[in-house]
Amino acid sequence: MAKKQKKTRDSEPKVGRGKPPKHTQFRKGVSGNPEGRPKGSKNLSTLIMEAANAEVTATIDGKVRRISKLQATAMQLATKASVGDQPAINKFLDWIDEIETRAAAARPAQFPLEERDVEVLRAAYERMKQCDLDEVTE
Repeated sequence: MAKKQKKTRDSEPKVGRGKPPKHTQFRKGVSGNPEGRPKGSKNLSTLIMEAANAEVTATIDGKVRRISKLQATAMQLATKASVGDQPAINKFLDWIDEIETRAAAARPAQFPLEERDVEVLRAAYERMKQCDLDEVTE
């Protein structure tokens, strides 16, 4: 048999934690954010990368060239560091260290196999060499 639900005084369902009043709940089939994110809107990292890749005019070795703002900034930092500006030296070397660390992490290990795997491969190679030598002597 089905249990009968107890009715409250006004026969309204109980309201509390996890049970909001019916009139404040989202309606079925209706989004909680009907406007949503506008199409074509960009996040902060996209905006920063677009600004960094924008081109500027710079004079390099007496020639006017168009380079990205990111490239111009890196060149200015390197120039300041080469002149002896200590904060620029520290920042430049930190960036170089991070770039080299990332590059090293992206490179595969020289021998990704475990020692046992290498031993098995060497044994198989030796057996194959024996087969080749047997065929040559026949």
